[in-house]
Amino acid sequence: MIKFRAWNQIDSEYINEINAVMSLDGSHIWWDINDSGEMKYDDDPGDYKLEQFTGLTDVNGKDIYEGDILKTKAGLIQIVEQGILETDREDIISGFYANNLSDGKPHTFSYDDEVIGNVHANPELLKG
Repeated sequence: MIKFRAWNQIDSEYINEINAVMSLDGSHIWWDINDSGEMKYDDDPGDYKLEQFTGLTDVNGKDIYEGDILKTKAGLIQIVEQGILETDREDIISGFYANNLSDGKPHTFSYDDEVIGNVHANPELLKG
């Protein structure tokens, strides 16, 4: 199952454990919070930033999502992102990666890393 959380940009808080569907043109969003069976609808999805669960947990067992800030065993600070990493001839390599703040390059991340915050609630962690 694909899990999401949403950053509510109006109230500056997370809505956790949501099942969400966004229209292809990005103009509408529907979601079910905590599998309640009650679908919510919003015609201004710009108020929310959907972030997908990577499928990995950190060293403390905490789920790792897009937008999380990680601290590696080596002490590096990284942001979890999703996108195209590179193209190799006709093949495209895409997925989740950690953007290393010290060199701006994509890196792998693992269960040995620790979630220390996220880009919305803890922007101060991004200042080097």
